[in-house]
Amino acid sequence: MAKEKQTKTEQVEETINAETQAEAQAILDHNLRFYSQGCEVPADALKAITAGRLRGMSDVNPMWRMKRMTEIFGPVGFGWKYTIDRFWTENYGNETKCFCNVSLFVRDPETKEWSDAIPGTGGSAIVTQESKGTYVNDEGYKMALTDALSIAMKPLGIGGNIWYGPKATGHNESKYEAATREQQDNQQNQQPRGATAIAFTGEQLAQAINEMNATITEAEFQACWQKWAQSVPALTNNGTDFYKAACAKINSIKK
Repeated sequence: MAKEKQTKTEQVEETINAETQAEAQAILDHNLRFYSQGCEVPADALKAITAGRLRGMSDVNPMWRMKRMTEIFGPVGFGWKYTIDRFWTENYGNETKCFCNVSLFVRDPETKEWSDAIPGTGGSAIVTQESKGTYVNDEGYKMALTDALSIAMKPLGIGGNIWYGPKATGHNESKYEAATREQQDNQQNQQPRGATAIAFTGEQLAQAINEMNATITEAEFQACWQKWAQSVPALTNNGTDFYKAACAKINSIKK
């Protein structure tokens, strides 16, 4: 009798833990809903920087940023907008730099609520001294504005994987991040041959989806989710087919 009571207590504790983890994951997914949509940059939007102080890093096509913002929030002026708060120039010897402050605003597609101002500051050169003489950049103000907008979009996660990710090569990456990534690459290269990089197999995915689709109650849902979260954690990552099946299932259960 005592053993049976202990078993029921353990089952209750497991259910509570599973529900807590699921709630925490739901909150995390909600908080990252914009970041997750905008962090991945396609290869055709990347341009390698081949000269200067940023050589070896990557730059992002500004039009891709505009397109991704429009895909997530809607057309500019309706789903997102910005104001130019200040333009100014500063002289450094015989050279002149221009700077721009902007405020970016986005509207949540679900609640239709506008955000507070998201600030961004950018800069560019107007007058530079080169070997052949003075060079005047007539697009300096435009470049400063583009730079400021990219900085304002960064906290939303637009292009985030450039600066923070397994292969981060963004122009703001620190030497410490580069050293850490190099060390991780060396460790991966030292893995024994035959080691697999596959996070889960197709058979595991199919089995997990079938079990999830068979759940009827929230308790069954939580038990299924917890099982696969512990045995094959990669299956529960945001965006996998199992994750999508779980979202659809919990919505149908709650209805």
